[in-house]
Parts: sequence; structure tokens; C-alpha cells
Amino acid sequence: MKYLLFCCLFIGLFSTGQGQPARVKLDVKSDCIVNHEEKRYELKAGDTWDVVLEGMPCYGEVFRVNFHDYYFFLCPGECLEIVLKENKRVEVKDDGSLCAERNLFLHEMAGFQQEFYYAKAVPELVSESVRDLTLDGVCDTLHARLERYLGMHPGEAKDFGKVVRTELKYYRMYEACGACGGRRTFYEFPGEVLQQLAEVIPDSKDKRVICSPTYWKVLKVYTDYLRVEDPRRLLGPGRQMYENEVRLAKYYAAKEIRERLVYENFLDVLYWVKPYERESVEKCIRRLPSRYAEFIRKNLDKQDVSRAKRKWVMPGCVVELSGEDVNGEEVRLSSFRGSWIFLDVWATWCGPCNSEIPYLKKMEEKLRGKNIVFVSLSVDKTADREKWKNLLREKKMEGVQLRWNGRAKGVHEMLGITGIPHFAIVDPEGVLRWNNLPFVSSGLIYRILREVGDK
Repeated sequence: MKYLLFCCLFIGLFSTGQGQPARVKLDVKSDCIVNHEEKRYELKAGDTWDVVLEGMPCYGEVFRVNFHDYYFFLCPGECLEIVLKENKRVEVKDDGSLCAERNLFLHEMAGFQQEFYYAKAVPELVSESVRDLTLDGVCDTLHARLERYLGMHPGEAKDFGKVVRTELKYYRMYEACGACGGRRTFYEFPGEVLQQLAEVIPDSKDKRVICSPTYWKVLKVYTDYLRVEDPRRLLGPGRQMYENEVRLAKYYAAKEIRERLVYENFLDVLYWVKPYERESVEKCIRRLPSRYAEFIRKNLDKQDVSRAKRKWVMPGCVVELSGEDVNGEEVRLSSFRGSWIFLDVWATWCGPCNSEIPYLKKMEEKLRGKNIVFVSLSVDKTADREKWKNLLREKKMEGVQLRWNGRAKGVHEMLGITGIPHFAIVDPEGVLRWNNLPFVSSGLIYRILREVGDK
């Protein structure tokens, strides 16, 4: 009986510990912008910002402060105090706790990684000894430091040790495989690299890996690949864009990983959700944790209010557009009847438009041979005609290249454009089937075109 009571007491204490929230307190000495969990906060000098973390056996949190990322690790029941100094630097307040010691150790590790980054990017800013650092050398040093820390604190091995070992595994992978910077949709990784990236799937059985920032970066890279290739055929028709973002998460095992992935995927496409699509989105997010679902709903509500006077051009209308080609000849969309048309409205001065060009070229290449005509319609002014032609040559842009030679307002009204790039799909009869689609880099347009191009 005493043994049973002891077991019950132990289990109760363990469960209580797991359920205790952790807290991060930020003492603000200088005005700053903080991003955490996709939310943005503008804090003023003198503010104290308190973040409560709940629901996990441990917490690996990234705070972006003044555009610099800081990683902290907490166990349930812990409180970490960090100070944003007048010089804009973030420091961990050393209160003698194990939590503070752990995070000072992480800060030291991050500083070493940053030195390696500078050695590659701007070698003139670092000492000669740092310039000679290699990825293998950096990873070996980080592993040695971790083992030394765990030797001093063996109780940290279970959660913190597991997470940091995961972090170091994926840090090496992320740096070595060319996955850094931007989305890797349509990127053709070598077979052995793809095999390495695929390790995010078996590793997703342990929900603690969600606490590793670089594991999450690699997971997002591999998810871009899965969205395009879908090797297990878990996704539905391309037209079911939002439903497919939920199905995509089924590649991963832990519920917490699936939920966070669906949440972040929907944040990526939030801008393109039209009021008449809200019901479809609601069906997809209703099973998410309330903090995720409510944040998405709140942002969609604000978006709908801001667009209340916007005129939506619904699919189903016939599109009659024309533009001049590089030789000054008028070309009408109607001349491509019988083929599907992917329409990209853009301009040379538009940063996001230019960022999408590599993805557009790669998508054209993957869909070559299908019954699809790629039409890029520039809204550059007549005075910028030569600039437009020069950029086409510089970027080696293929497909049908046209420049709208009417008033910009005209094409904007025809397609309900409020910003560029603007993507739409027109069927072989000239009827608008999809309008105001997410960026090509998301991979969502590719899935639609791959299917309709065979019809």
C-alpha cells in the first residue's frame, strides 16, 4: 500500500511538473521590435514583457529582437530573465539558477556559430584564426562543449541534451546542403542530400525536436519538396490548396509538429485568402489548438475589414487582355485559346516580382511539354520599355513576354489587382478559373498547373 501511494505521489508530482508553465521576462532598456511565434511586438524603454509558455515537456524558443535571433531553452516551472541593453544587445540575467546557466551556455554557443558565419560572409571582419574555421571543426567544437556541459549537469541530458544534439545534427546538415536562405521549392537536391533531409520525418516521432530551431528550418525546406513531389501521395487535387496544407502535415508523426506546421503554412498564404474562401479555411483550422486558430481568425477578420471596399473579380468571367511584345507587336490572350494560360502580372521595379522569377523559370521547366502557355504581362510604363526589355535579356526569361500598353488601372480593374506580382490561371476557353493566387515559390500553383496541363 505504501509503495502504491508513493507511485501515485511520484506520478502526480511528475505530471504537475510537466504541466507547469515556464516564463520569459524581458526587461526593456531601449526601444525595440520583438517577434515571437509569428507575432510582432513594439516595446518601449522601461517596458517589462512577460511571455508564458505552456503545454510542452520543454521549450526551445526563438525571439527575434531588432532583427537578430536569440534562442532560449526552458523547462516547465522555470523563469528566465533577459535584458535588452541600451546598446540593443540582449543579455541573460545571471541569477545563479540552472536556467540562467543553461541559457548563458547557449549564448556562448551561438556566438561561436556567429563567428563562423562572419568568417564565410565577411572574412575581413574576423581574426585570422577564425577565418580558418571549417564546418566540421565548428561542429566538433560545439559537440565537445555540449558534452562538457552535460558532464557538469547530468540531469540536463534528458531534454536539453536531446534537443541540442538534434540542433547540432541539423545545423551541420543545413549549412552543408545549401539549404540556407529563402525557400527551396523546385530545388533539385542531390540524392544523398535529399536522403539526409528526409531524416526530419523519423525524427518527428519525438515531439521535443520542435524545440530545435534548425530542425524546424530543415523541416520547412523538406516540406517545400514534399508539397511539390508528394512521394506518398497524401495530397488531394491541386485546387484543394488549403486542405492540402493540412494533409501535408501528415508526413510528420508528433501531433505538436503537425499542428505547428499547419499553422505556419496558413500564415504563409493568409494574404491570398478571399472572403468567399473563409469557410474552406475554417474547416482546416478548427482542429488546431485555440491559440493558433484564433490568431488566424483574428488576422483574417482584420484583413476582411481592410478590404471591405475591394472589388473582387470572381472566377468564371472571360478574360480579354492584350499587350505588346518586345518587337512592339500586339498580342491578345485570345490567340492562345485551346491552351491553359498562366498569367503573371508584374513590373521590373517590383522587388517581390523579381524574387519570384527564379521560381517561375523553374516551374516552366518542370511543366514543359504540357498544354500551358506562360504569359508574363509587365505593367511598366512606356518610358521604361527599354528597361523592361533589358531585364528580360538579363534574367533570360522565357514564355510569352508582354507589356501592358494601356492605363495600369485598366488591367488592375479587369483582374481585381491591388498588388503585384498577381497570378491567375485562364482555361482553354478564355475563362478565368483561378485568380489572385499565392506566390509561385509556395508550390501551390505548380500543383494546379500540373493537373490541368494534362487535360
